[in-house]
Amino acid sequence: MRALAVGMVLLHHAKVPFVPGGFAGVDVFFVISGFVITMQLLRELDRRGRINLLDFYGRRAKRLLPAAGVVLIFTSLAAWLMVSRVQWGVIATDIKGAALYVVNWVLAARSVDYLAEDVEPSPVQHYWSLAVEEQFYVIWPLIIVALAWFATARAGRATQPSDGASTRPVPRRLLALGLVVIVVLPSLAWSVWLTEQSPDRAYFVTTTRLWELGLGALVAIGIEQWQRMRPAWGVIVAWLGLVTVLSGALLQDTSAAWPGLAALVPTVGTAAVIIGGGSAGRRGPRMILGVPLLVWVGGLSYSLYLWHWPLLRMAEWQWGSLSVLSGLLVVTASAVPAWLCYRFIENPIRRAPALHTSPRFALSVGVNSTLAALVAGLLLGAAASSAVAPTAADPTSRTRDLQTAFPPDSQEPRAEQPGDSQLARTITPDPALATDDVPADRECQADREETTPLDPCVLGDTTASFRVALTGDSKMTQWMTALDSIAKREGWRLEVYTKSGCAFSEAMTINEGVPYETCATWGDAVFASLLEEPADVVLTSAVRTGAGQPEASAQALRQGYLAYWQPLAEKGTQVIALSDTPYPALDVPAYECVADHPEDYDEVCSWPYRTTTSSRILRRTVGELDGSGHFIDMDPWVCPGGTCVSVYRNILTYRNGSHITRTFTEVLAEPLADELVPLVDAIADERTP
Repeated sequence: MRALAVGMVLLHHAKVPFVPGGFAGVDVFFVISGFVITMQLLRELDRRGRINLLDFYGRRAKRLLPAAGVVLIFTSLAAWLMVSRVQWGVIATDIKGAALYVVNWVLAARSVDYLAEDVEPSPVQHYWSLAVEEQFYVIWPLIIVALAWFATARAGRATQPSDGASTRPVPRRLLALGLVVIVVLPSLAWSVWLTEQSPDRAYFVTTTRLWELGLGALVAIGIEQWQRMRPAWGVIVAWLGLVTVLSGALLQDTSAAWPGLAALVPTVGTAAVIIGGGSAGRRGPRMILGVPLLVWVGGLSYSLYLWHWPLLRMAEWQWGSLSVLSGLLVVTASAVPAWLCYRFIENPIRRAPALHTSPRFALSVGVNSTLAALVAGLLLGAAASSAVAPTAADPTSRTRDLQTAFPPDSQEPRAEQPGDSQLARTITPDPALATDDVPADRECQADREETTPLDPCVLGDTTASFRVALTGDSKMTQWMTALDSIAKREGWRLEVYTKSGCAFSEAMTINEGVPYETCATWGDAVFASLLEEPADVVLTSAVRTGAGQPEASAQALRQGYLAYWQPLAEKGTQVIALSDTPYPALDVPAYECVADHPEDYDEVCSWPYRTTTSSRILRRTVGELDGSGHFIDMDPWVCPGGTCVSVYRNILTYRNGSHITRTFTEVLAEPLADELVPLVDAIADERTP
């Protein structure tokens, strides 16, 4: 089953089309791990009356941590040699998280962070499942000990600890009931709920996966019952389980929200193979799964899992996107370092007599392996920090200078004079820090899981009576710093109602291929609040988000805008839509292009301007509000002269995806004010008695 699980994962990562559900191999691993570890714990508990935690943790440490540490060190070195310096910091963070076995939480946080839009798949992303298992290994013995103590006490058969003494078995029914009530059912329920609310986050977090490990543990607890199953029934159950796992690999795909209820297919199937396999004998799936090649692959599965993904990422760093054939060649080639690791690291350490007799020594070997990997991540992070180019002593003066680059009578930039640009060493912000150049008050933006509007962040002149409400997604939030300075100067109260990836439209937004339910709930709540207490102005912008045919999606989004905007306009609110900044037409993020081409970024990192579909929809929709809607087009400033640039006169324009840097928005504060203030002043004048 381990061979089947790792094979599913490798084929999926190689993008083999006929195994779209291969990612569920990880779920198969979870059930197997829960079963194997629980069997070990129960045997020790029955035999000795207690669990030697130091011995257990030492066995796990020497078995898992050295090989994992070697791969992390190798990956750190490869990243330093092969990828752009702007990626070092993120990869270093992931390596440190992987070394400490918390990378699943790092990835969960990143998955719902709009600032991570340009972050490429991590070369240690696969460590998320190892992190879940390691966290399970830490808490599981403690839970077993607590439940065993309660079960034996409840049954009136307290067991006295005595090394080597035979004791009465721990009552299995009470132990199973405790696991179901405390772990399996709560985790499954949480998994179903969080998968619906935030599928990206649910995929990685430990709490949505514990039930899968718990299912394997329940199989281990009932092993005596399963072994008494009639062979004929065992054959049926085991084969049905294997067919279920294989069917899921062939029929399920990434469009299904995962884990949730969909993960019952591979997990229940795996449990059935284990339950029926013992009594089925040679007539069961053993006739396939027990062939020598699969047994060998199963023994190598841990090392294969560790090595295949970093090698795939390195191949992509070197040659770009891989074909199916190329991916298969890479994952096949990963068997070489996997075998070497298994032969010269895993087995020697696992079988070393000194480590077998001394749990403390075994634990120290694992801990030192982890520390070595952590140091590798720290060194890569230090290299990322040292690679940051120095900026000019006074970026504010350079910002003021940039503002003069836009003549008031034209939206064409003046030509740079010789010596104006000092290339990458004076770019502000440094490309390596681009993704950190965000609005100072970005916490005002709700994350993807929020369903109700919080008390709005209030910026600008907080005591003013004239209210401007900011609504929409991060395309609105990106202008917040500039708008804050304008509002302070003009005497507006700026109330922020923005949510990641959520346009201020009644239309259902599609996020990662599934309906963005929390966005719909959030939008209705914000709309109701603004309808009850109308703002003077609603200022909005958003990237187009939808599904289905482009025209149908655009029409739905436009009608969704009107469903919110028209009633607000009837209440006297003026709606001002801000253009959606164009997405860079480059093969890599704009800031990475600049970092990789410090001498010729003006040529390599530019692209022709094309207005976005979002901007066209926003412009058309405000035009239907009968004088209550207005449109401000900032694209000529973002892409002066019809050419979008990644750097203009030493100012880095883009920070991630199609979001522009905070520094650039500060530069554009005056051009924005020139467009916005007259509109707002006219609205204020109409309302002045």
